[in-house]
Amino acid sequence: MQRSKKHETVIGMVLEDIYTDFSKELIQSVLNAIPQNKNIRLVVLAGKYDHGDSEYTDHAYKTVYNTIFKLSEMCDLDGLIIHLGSIGSHRGERKVERQLERYKSIPKIFIACNAPDLTTVNYDNETGIREAVDALVNVNGLTKLCMLGGRDDNTDAQLRKEIFTRCLRENGIEFTDRNYVSSSMSVESEANAAELLDKNPGTQAIFCVNDAVAKGLYNVMEQRGLVPGRDILVFGFDNTRMAGEMIPSLSSVGLADCTLGEKALELLLAKIAGEDVESALVPTRLYGRESFPHEMYDYTELDLLKGDPAFIYRMFDDCFYRYKSETRSRELIDLKRLFFEMMTRILTAVKRRYMSVEEYERICAMVDRFFEKGAMHYTDAVKLLKSTDRLQAGITKSQRSVSAGYMVDRIFLRIKDRTVIALSEQNIADNEGFVSSRESIQQFLINGTVYGSAKQDTIENIIRNIDKLGIKNAAFYMYDEAVVFNSANPYMFPESINLRCVIKSGELYVMPKQRQKSSISSIFTRSELPVRCSGFVVLPVFYRDLIYGVFLCELTDDIYNRGEYLAVQLGRTVYLNDEQAVIRIANTDVLTGLYNRRYFYNYLSGPMLKKFHLLYLDLDHFKAINDNFGHHVGDEVLVKTAEFIRQKFPGALLARLGGDEFAVIDFYSTDEEIEQKCTELESAVKNEFEKYGCETAVSIGVVYADGSVDDIDKLIQLSDARMYEEKKSASLPAAVKL
Repeated sequence: MQRSKKHETVIGMVLEDIYTDFSKELIQSVLNAIPQNKNIRLVVLAGKYDHGDSEYTDHAYKTVYNTIFKLSEMCDLDGLIIHLGSIGSHRGERKVERQLERYKSIPKIFIACNAPDLTTVNYDNETGIREAVDALVNVNGLTKLCMLGGRDDNTDAQLRKEIFTRCLRENGIEFTDRNYVSSSMSVESEANAAELLDKNPGTQAIFCVNDAVAKGLYNVMEQRGLVPGRDILVFGFDNTRMAGEMIPSLSSVGLADCTLGEKALELLLAKIAGEDVESALVPTRLYGRESFPHEMYDYTELDLLKGDPAFIYRMFDDCFYRYKSETRSRELIDLKRLFFEMMTRILTAVKRRYMSVEEYERICAMVDRFFEKGAMHYTDAVKLLKSTDRLQAGITKSQRSVSAGYMVDRIFLRIKDRTVIALSEQNIADNEGFVSSRESIQQFLINGTVYGSAKQDTIENIIRNIDKLGIKNAAFYMYDEAVVFNSANPYMFPESINLRCVIKSGELYVMPKQRQKSSISSIFTRSELPVRCSGFVVLPVFYRDLIYGVFLCELTDDIYNRGEYLAVQLGRTVYLNDEQAVIRIANTDVLTGLYNRRYFYNYLSGPMLKKFHLLYLDLDHFKAINDNFGHHVGDEVLVKTAEFIRQKFPGALLARLGGDEFAVIDFYSTDEEIEQKCTELESAVKNEFEKYGCETAVSIGVVYADGSVDDIDKLIQLSDARMYEEKKSASLPAAVKL
């Protein structure tokens, strides 16, 4: 019997593509903003962005993966934070409408959404972009500026373009269509970057709509022997960790004070408490690095000699700019206070022109402790080294004591050494983590796969080896039977699911049978879940169109990077241990759920002693739908047509032969009943798809076999020919006797 936790606030976060740097930092900013004294759990429901033009296999995978969004409707959530990157334009408006319809009664905050009458949290894009344009034009004197933009259906991308264009024109800089190229807003933007460079020889600066796009630009510039910051100034947007790790480091517009996630959580908690809240804009600023040198503050000689506390704290905030928004990840020690103590002692020694050996050793110990407690987590190496150089140069200029200066220089050298050591240690840890992860997955795949045993035994074996995936905290839920994906059925998921096992601090706990059953609505509040985890991500476990369950994993860097991969391997392993599922998948069309061509022909090649009608169906004008509306709409038409065929021919053998061709083998209906069903099917298809503005209809060829047929090919050819006759006439399909 299931037990639920009491007095816990569960907040859902709906977004696309958890693996991007922006998504990671958005989620982390929400986690960091959760008050220490509040019993709040964050559950991330992350799907996949599908622009509809993907390869068929990729599109099919994303379609099934995105069923994870159904949980946000079915589960008990106290509030929702919604960020869907494609919200914007007409398509985005429809998406907002669907979201509102699903979550009518749940308090919600939208991030990066400009839809009216919603409570939203958005970047104040203008402050940071205007600062960048002012530095480019009025400080650096540049006049040839371009932009590598984003998708037409992304609100922020279009707003950033409009602001950038306006700021340039206010400064008398011409900006035309030649100076702009759109992109998918991902690192896969090399072709767009190449087009922009080809159209604008001699460009002096490029604004990238986000940091991911800048990565693609960097790759193209490297191929052409161009260096960001030397040949072309480059800056991005979002100020993700990627920006500081790129070589050379990328200047980027980012949040000046609080984060989007922090503000969204603040507004949502107020909404849950019944307060009236208003939409908010979060100011931005430009963070200068090597690709576009820009300093927000100067360390003057007067400031350094004065050593004012406000000045020291400003230095810390400027350099360790992520610290103020990541309160929950701090150790017991206050790094900001420790930095203040270090700098106060250094500046005091400079002012007094004397530093004792004991004081020097105390400051060195503080430096070591500062880095041991994770200071590098809140900055990037280039930023820290450059700030250290500026600070050291300013102090050297202001000091007059050789002895104090020597010791101060050694302290700054120690800071630089610890920076390099910290980076090396992180690289070693990352490499060791990669090797360990690979070995863990290998052990799971070896131990979790058993052939020749009963299905129940093989599933139990998977459950008992799931901790070998190397996850510290997680829970695995499975449906009684695999759910077959059907996009036309909004109620495909049952209302109950089974909690099969829980992993707590790396220890596996297999749930006894009597405690497994759970309503889907309460899967985030089961008392057995790891209590120390404030955040989970929900990963769907499936293979092709068979959905086995969900994997709740604690939000960690490891899960951000390989969580989806682990869920894919788990789903594949369950599938390989389910022989019936293997057979069913081999015989089933993945899009419609009908039998496939292979099964249909194998079936007809066997002994056919019973009487039956064979119907061959083909959609008219189907190509026009694909051409005018895209293949994703074409897929919807095929799925809906298959649903109509199911409704009209229950109990018959139904198959999709490929493309827009279907077949039906009906053993029970009379000629008159077949004629009536065909008429109803034709009418249903025509009425359904008139809304697309195409004359889509279905043509049906019918033949009748009396049980003595031995020429299957002739039977199929006749039904095919009869179908083409039907296309040429408006008469009802009369059955041909064979």
